[in-house]
Amino acid sequence: MSKTGFNRFASNWVIWGIGLSLLYLLWFGFVVGMDSMAVGFYILALILYFSSGYTRQLGIAFMPLFIYLICYSSLKILHDYNPFTILNKVLYDWELKLFGIESEGTKITLCEYANQHIHPALDVISGSFYITWAPFPILFGLYAFIKKRRKLVFDFWICFLIANILGFIIYIVLPAAPPWYYLQYGEQLLTNAPGEAAGLARFDAMVGIPIYHNMYSQGTNTFGALPSMHAAFPLILSFYSLRYGNKLLSGLFIISLISIWFAAIYTNHHYLIDVLMGIGCGIIGIFLTETWVNGSRSPAWYQRAMAYIC
Repeated sequence: MSKTGFNRFASNWVIWGIGLSLLYLLWFGFVVGMDSMAVGFYILALILYFSSGYTRQLGIAFMPLFIYLICYSSLKILHDYNPFTILNKVLYDWELKLFGIESEGTKITLCEYANQHIHPALDVISGSFYITWAPFPILFGLYAFIKKRRKLVFDFWICFLIANILGFIIYIVLPAAPPWYYLQYGEQLLTNAPGEAAGLARFDAMVGIPIYHNMYSQGTNTFGALPSMHAAFPLILSFYSLRYGNKLLSGLFIISLISIWFAAIYTNHHYLIDVLMGIGCGIIGIFLTETWVNGSRSPAWYQRAMAYIC
């Protein structure tokens, strides 16, 4: 922000605002499809961009998250344009070969083993924490921003974006069916199959609210199980929470991390292969952020962002 004060309609900001608006509206209007969420996101971005210097700094700090949301929403076009073969039985076979366990004389996957050992307490743990992948990072980012740890916030969201870009590339090149799909449909490929809550439906039934049913019925990519970015999110969050230095928050986030990793398999949303690859994306994201983006030779765009928000 200018050291002399906030200029809401400075020419360079207006030009960038108009240019980005046109790109956004054209992309969603003619390619992805415009819906209420896309409109709401655009309105929120405008509010942050033009309300005040503080909200503009907040918007810049959270910009990598906004880019992630745009990319994630755009994944829905994969159903129409992705030419790569969907991994279904082959992924099940690899899971069985690498991580299968013996049960009553038969080798089965961890997901199938979980289906044989369902327990209400495990459903509560899984359902309570699996959804925290979204609010916990956002609340942490807001908290750290208010506490003026803005470099940490930007680094956190940059890492989040890098990890997800890696995940999206794998989604495109190696589209993969989740365990619940194979266990329900077998080897047949129904490319327009909607997402399902799978094991998380038990939590919906317990609380009497279709939380996960609504979430997965509106999902963007049913065949995006590999890697599990649900495994990457809490890892990145725990790392930057430890960097922040709040022991209470870090403890909560680590509990969430362990619970989400467990729930991903227990509820049949991911194989262990998916979870491990998601963890790998998170580790690579942290490594690239900490050694390249915010290192001694950080790129010019990073330095400009730091100068503006700090």
